[in-house]
Amino acid sequence: MMKLRKKQTLRNKIRWLCLGLWMIGLVGFSAEPQTWKLNLKDADIRAFITQVSDITGLSFIVDPQVKGKITVISSTAMSASGVYELLQAVLQVHGFAAIPNGKVIKITSDDNAKQDAIPLDQSKNISGDALVTRVIPIKNTPAEELVAILRPMIAQYGHLAAVPSSNALIISDRAANIKRMIAIINRLDSSESEALEVVQLKNAWVGDVLHLLEDLEPVDTGKNQGKSSGGARVTVVAEERTNRLIIKGEKSARARIRALIQELDQPTTHTTATKVVYLRHAKAANVAEVLKSLVLGRTGQSKDAPAAQINIQPDNTLNALVIHADPTDMKELEGVINKLDVRRAQVLIQAAIVEISGDINHALGIQWASLNPQGGAVGGISFSNLGNNLNQVVAAISGHPTSGLADGITLVGGKEGSGGHNGYGALLQALAKSSNANLLSTPSIMTLDNEEAKIVVGQNVPFITGTSTNTPNGASNPFQTISREDVGLTLKVIPQISDGDVVRLQVEQEVSSVVPTSATVQSADLITNKRSIKTTILADNGETIVLGGLIQDDVTDSENKVPLLGDIPFLGQLFRSTTQSHVKRNLLVFLQPSIIRDANAIQTNSTQQYEHLRSIQLESDERGIFHRRKNTVAPLPHKMEQLYQGR
Repeated sequence: MMKLRKKQTLRNKIRWLCLGLWMIGLVGFSAEPQTWKLNLKDADIRAFITQVSDITGLSFIVDPQVKGKITVISSTAMSASGVYELLQAVLQVHGFAAIPNGKVIKITSDDNAKQDAIPLDQSKNISGDALVTRVIPIKNTPAEELVAILRPMIAQYGHLAAVPSSNALIISDRAANIKRMIAIINRLDSSESEALEVVQLKNAWVGDVLHLLEDLEPVDTGKNQGKSSGGARVTVVAEERTNRLIIKGEKSARARIRALIQELDQPTTHTTATKVVYLRHAKAANVAEVLKSLVLGRTGQSKDAPAAQINIQPDNTLNALVIHADPTDMKELEGVINKLDVRRAQVLIQAAIVEISGDINHALGIQWASLNPQGGAVGGISFSNLGNNLNQVVAAISGHPTSGLADGITLVGGKEGSGGHNGYGALLQALAKSSNANLLSTPSIMTLDNEEAKIVVGQNVPFITGTSTNTPNGASNPFQTISREDVGLTLKVIPQISDGDVVRLQVEQEVSSVVPTSATVQSADLITNKRSIKTTILADNGETIVLGGLIQDDVTDSENKVPLLGDIPFLGQLFRSTTQSHVKRNLLVFLQPSIIRDANAIQTNSTQQYEHLRSIQLESDERGIFHRRKNTVAPLPHKMEQLYQGR
């Protein structure tokens, strides 16, 4: 009995021991990560995607174009992440790609993948066959230069572009290929390509050396854009102020260029040279003065001691400069001449002088006279503001009328004296006068920038400045001195073109005329009316501005009357005379500058002015009134060029 109990106890212990060992083994197995081995042969790719979804727990959206058979051989167990990487590799081999989109992953063809939202991956270590986009900043080399090198390494479904503003590259491709690109970029984008050195030239001029380097070596000078630089690895820039060359590039390339520069920078056997420079636009004398001042200012010498080995002489007959100087100085002077010898712009100044005037006069009066029997005046009432005087009243009544009656209506009446009694006479005069004038003058003149121009349209009138009839000793030696002055329209202007097509104008404009001779005006010589403007203004190209004007309104009322009698109501009209004068004058001056820079603009303006002149040709009718010519053969030819052919 005891033995049976012992056996049962032993069996229970063994059972519990086995159960414990099994549980320990179970716990140890569950602590290890779960792995899978995938071996497929000619399996459907969609079935493979389904299996990967079951293993990884990821959700996939499969494009209908994703079809085909795949073969996968794996002898190593893989985790869930490894299985997903295996899927990406399989898709890459068969021309498909997995694009994450939120919580799902879209599987589509490579051609459609680059149009989709490929994720941006800026992590330090990227790998695998996932399609990603990467922005790679470039430190030393221009990004555009790397595009030509890297583009053949990008798959057809990938994308490569340069961003010049930030000097960066944007690449969309498989992560593994982008990683390879980054390694290549790091090797090319080295700080060695940014190294600089300065070479001081002693004998040659930097401009000549730079020109030779462009022809001999594949260097980038910044001036040979558009020309083939032969894959230049070095950049050479001229610093003309100190006659130095700045070299940028790799060490070996810089050393080769530096050695070539040293060979070129050798002293010349001819220290000076003579050259004739023909000018196209500027005056040789003016340019010569500028160059001489420049040379004297650079050498610090006085005017009386010109710089050695530099001689500049103008030839006005050929409008050329004869320069004797060193080659280095010659190049510098030629550069200055090219900047000075440019076509200067011209300015067409058109002015419009508009004057509108009106004049209204009214006069009414009666004059009385008392006559003796012999027809002489005993007394009377005479007013100076009327055109006819009292003597004309007396002469008319006595039967001896005089000529030269004043304007308007004049009525003379009365009775001669007889039988020892005095006679009487009366003169009634009435006048209403009005005149209107509308004057328009449009002078125009063209001149070069910063050159004075003047136009005068009028008469040259003589003015007496002095007379003499007797010499101090009493001998007769009469003479008279006169001075001739321009009377009419005068326009003088100096234009200056500033930046932005703004024209600065110094304007002097004058309109003058001779006053007609009048008996009521007492003067020693001729009287002239004068209206002038002198000013400096700013105007935009083609802008019309008003320079100045005059608005005048003169009203004059005058009355002459006999005291007491002229104040009697109604009857007082017989003993007074009244005149009224009203003069209005409006004068405005307008000006418009137009900048003309080339020959086409000059020809266009000349043609327009000529066509306008032809359109306003006048002819007179049988009454002597001018009209615009219509439907007749114009005396001016149709084309402006025919004026010079005698047509």
